[in-house]
Amino acid sequence: MELGLLFALGIGVVGLLGWWAWYSAKKRRELLQAFARSNRWTWTARDDRWAEAFEGSPFGTGDSRKAKNVLQGTWRDRPMVAFDYSYETHSTDSKGHRTTQVHRYAVCALKLPVALSRVELVPESFLGRFGTMLGMQDIELESEDFNRRYRVRADDPRRAYDVLPARTMEALLARPEAHLRLAGADAVCWEDGSHSPAELLQRLDTLDVLLDGIPSYVWNDLKGPAS
Repeated sequence: MELGLLFALGIGVVGLLGWWAWYSAKKRRELLQAFARSNRWTWTARDDRWAEAFEGSPFGTGDSRKAKNVLQGTWRDRPMVAFDYSYETHSTDSKGHRTTQVHRYAVCALKLPVALSRVELVPESFLGRFGTMLGMQDIELESEDFNRRYRVRADDPRRAYDVLPARTMEALLARPEAHLRLAGADAVCWEDGSHSPAELLQRLDTLDVLLDGIPSYVWNDLKGPAS
C-alpha cells in the first residue's frame, strides 16, 4: 500500500512539473508576443534558419539546433533579431546508457552597414586566464580594467584596437558584462539561458554602445572611396 502511494505521488509530482513547464513557456510566449507588438516587431514561434545564421560559439556544434520565439524588427535604426537558441549533445556511459543534454542560449543581433572581420569579447574567467598561460589568444588593450574583465580575440588584432577605443571600453565597463562578437555583417550577443524583455533591451543597448563607439574612419575605410 505504501509503495503504491509513493508511486502515485511520484506520478503526480512529475505531472505537476510537466504542467508547470508548459504553463511557464506559454506565459513567456504571451509576454514576448506583447513585447513584440509594443516595439512593432514580429514574433515567430520557430524559425530554425536562424540556428544556422551565425558562426562561432555557441553555434555550429551539437545537433537538433533550434531557434524559437524569434523576434525581428528594428532597434534604433538597425535591423535586429533575437531568439531562444538550443542544441543537443550526447554522451554514453560505460554501460552503454545514452544521455542527452540540451544547451540553451539567449541570442540577439544587430545588422552592420558593412562587413567587419571578427572581433570577439568574452567575459574573463579562471579558465580563460589559464588558457592564456597555454598560449590562447587574448589581445591586450590600453585599459587594464578592460583587460581584466574581457578576453579579446580577433582575426586581425589591429581591428580590435580600431573598434575598441578608450571611450568604448569605458562605456562597456559601465554596463553588465556580455558575450559579444562582431563578425561579417552582424553584431551578436549570446548568453546562457533565455532572456526577459528587460534583459533583451539591456543587451541590445550594449550592442549599440559597441557599434556607436566604432570610429567613423573604420566605417569609411571599409566602405572604400566614394564614387
